[in-house]
Amino acid sequence: MKRLHIVGCPRSGTTLLMELISTCFDSDGFCSHESSIFAPPSVPDAELYFSKQPNDIKQLQHIFFRDPQLYVIYMGRDPRAVITSKHRESPDQYFCNYRVWRECDLAAQAYDQHARFLRLRYEDLVADPDAIQATIAAHFPFLQQRHRFSEYHQHAAPSADSQRAMNGLRAVNPESLNKWRSHLPRIAEQLQRHPRLAEDLVRLGYEPDHSWLEELEGVQAIALPCRYPERKAHLKEAERRVRVWLKSRTYLKQRLA
Repeated sequence: MKRLHIVGCPRSGTTLLMELISTCFDSDGFCSHESSIFAPPSVPDAELYFSKQPNDIKQLQHIFFRDPQLYVIYMGRDPRAVITSKHRESPDQYFCNYRVWRECDLAAQAYDQHARFLRLRYEDLVADPDAIQATIAAHFPFLQQRHRFSEYHQHAAPSADSQRAMNGLRAVNPESLNKWRSHLPRIAEQLQRHPRLAEDLVRLGYEPDHSWLEELEGVQAIALPCRYPERKAHLKEAERRVRVWLKSRTYLKQRLA
């Protein structure tokens, strides 16, 4: 069974990509919203299955290179947009921070040159969805197109959880790309904590240089509530690594049997 799994930093557009792929490409089944890579497919005998779990980019190290039937798409996004995104159900706090974005980006770099791995950018997807659909189809030739990404909203039937994550079903559009400019105190605070943010924007092509920092002149850095803490809980992280290793062993036994 081929499994195409979508990952990325939270609030990077993974739900939108999952809905686009599950609606516009043929498959034998897909998860309704999110499903860990270690969870068995909801369609056991599927020849091609789609699934999505953003943070799984940090869970693949033991299985990706050993499972020839596992294909992964990483959705990247401008970290300024990620760290200023809010979930409709928690409007009083930001959802993600630079620490989490950076961890996901670093994890993805380990797979960038592999044929079964594809890194996309949210900004490219919303600017020209059909061109990105062609990129995906060329990278994974086993995919068969049913609909165009630009018309997915006419055919999609997202779950309630997916609709909440996307703030509703609508055509793909680039309207959200510059919303981060309305949250400059948050940007200033995260940049103050993590100066590397400016370097990452240039490295990934979101900015040609550091001239955008002029927008922050005179802006007061304000620490605001966020769903993710600034400091990683190292004990919990150690426990997580053990759990991932154990789950990976079980996964490989089942997949390679």
